[in-house]
Amino acid sequence: MVATGALTEESGSGRAPPAVGPGPLGRWTYGTGVALIGVQFAGLVVLSVFTFRRFTLGIDFGIFSQAWTLIGTGHLNPTSTLNGMPYLKSHFELIMWPLALLHLAVHSSYVLLFVQVVALVGTEIVVFTWVTSLLRQSTLSSPWLVAVSAGTVLLLLADPVVYSTVVEDFHFEAVATFFVVCAAFDLWSGRTRRMWVWVVLCLLCGDIGGLYVLGLGLSGVVVGGKRREGLGLLVVGLAWVGLISALGDNQGSDVTTGYAYLAGRSVLPSGVSGLWLLVLGVVAHPDRGWQIAESRFGTAGRYLLSGGGVGVLTPWGFGVPLVALGTSLLQYNGIFIGIPFQNVVVNPFVTFGSAWLVVWLAVRARTVAVTGLAVVIGVLAVVGGAVESAQRMPTALNANASAGFVPGPDAAALALTLSRTPADAQVVAPLPTVGRFSQRRFVYLLTDQPAGAAPPVPVSARTVVVVVDPTVTPSLLPPTVAAALVEQLEHAGARVIVSSPGVTSLLWHPPPGVTSFRLP
Repeated sequence: MVATGALTEESGSGRAPPAVGPGPLGRWTYGTGVALIGVQFAGLVVLSVFTFRRFTLGIDFGIFSQAWTLIGTGHLNPTSTLNGMPYLKSHFELIMWPLALLHLAVHSSYVLLFVQVVALVGTEIVVFTWVTSLLRQSTLSSPWLVAVSAGTVLLLLADPVVYSTVVEDFHFEAVATFFVVCAAFDLWSGRTRRMWVWVVLCLLCGDIGGLYVLGLGLSGVVVGGKRREGLGLLVVGLAWVGLISALGDNQGSDVTTGYAYLAGRSVLPSGVSGLWLLVLGVVAHPDRGWQIAESRFGTAGRYLLSGGGVGVLTPWGFGVPLVALGTSLLQYNGIFIGIPFQNVVVNPFVTFGSAWLVVWLAVRARTVAVTGLAVVIGVLAVVGGAVESAQRMPTALNANASAGFVPGPDAAALALTLSRTPADAQVVAPLPTVGRFSQRRFVYLLTDQPAGAAPPVPVSARTVVVVVDPTVTPSLLPPTVAAALVEQLEHAGARVIVSSPGVTSLLWHPPPGVTSFRLP
């Protein structure tokens, strides 16, 4: 890692740095960068609207949409019928309660997707402002200013994880990323009082927020002049994660089974005792985690490469990415390292770290060799990010539960179904499109498990709407089973309210005493 504390001007002087670089060229460069990010913002809004209107929203969006709607309508302790637990037990995301106040003004859960886009673009603006402030304090010449600014904007705009996150439902990782990046900028610039405001907001995003704060503390500890604040962040982040674990409110993170192998167990006890066994297991047998993580280093490296790669070797670029990627690498289920939104926090810190390293070298360039090294590192960082973007961007827009957007005719049939579904009805829908139907008290998955293995679908309302297998998605029900289900429901008194080549929807009033039904 690059020696810490050596870049005294660039690592934060304790005073609030200006938001733009020196001179007219600096102001022009900053304004151009923000304008380009603004164009991206417009594109991401269009993309999220398209995703929403095409009904390409799955179970994760459904969980958040249901909670947001129920809290916003006065059900202050909602239970998710999609994952079968109180919403708070999943990740302890307390920020949903103030966010639900938006329901008073806007009833559509699209607002969640808009908040996500604002958080992603807001993160980019903060990182770009952070880099520009770094350049302002370094007093580098205009060519350096333009080159580093342009490289930073390119790495931010080309990050494929941003686009994958927009089309992959809604998740608080993007919101927590914005808050922790704001906290990091304030820690760097000496605004420690305001930093703690951002820290609290990050913690309200749940267990993942606590991990991000812990990671920022790691960076603070190794930066000269920031060790006291860094130690405080470490303690706060660790305490928050420990508290959530002790309350058993991190069930969505799959800690008890996903990391149990590190302690030589199949299941960990919940709470502090489980965490303690986990720590003891890692210390006593580090080879267990290495064997799992080693095979995933290539995937982790791609997240680093999108931010220039070398930034992870710097004081400001290693802490949060280390925690984020480390927890994904060590999860027994490899899905966590492969899902982009889980690691959306990596690029902002690695991108800043890459810019920091180039500036660190440039301000010390006394020979052609050092200047050349700074140039080579900067060029390789940008080229690496561009290559990674070119390879991953074609699939980034399809990185969602549906493995592709719902075709227009199927989306129109789903929209018609939604318009014909009473507000108090229960809905049973396939996993990849269930999200749009989740602004109600009862919503369940139309499972893809065989009839003998699938649990019965609960009947919790007097009116039940069943949406059968849109063809857009990997077909969750074989055609014969789907047809048999429609026949079964019609025989039980249901009537078809929408029929199209890809979607069949039925409305059913179950007889008194019927509490569930099974797939045929």
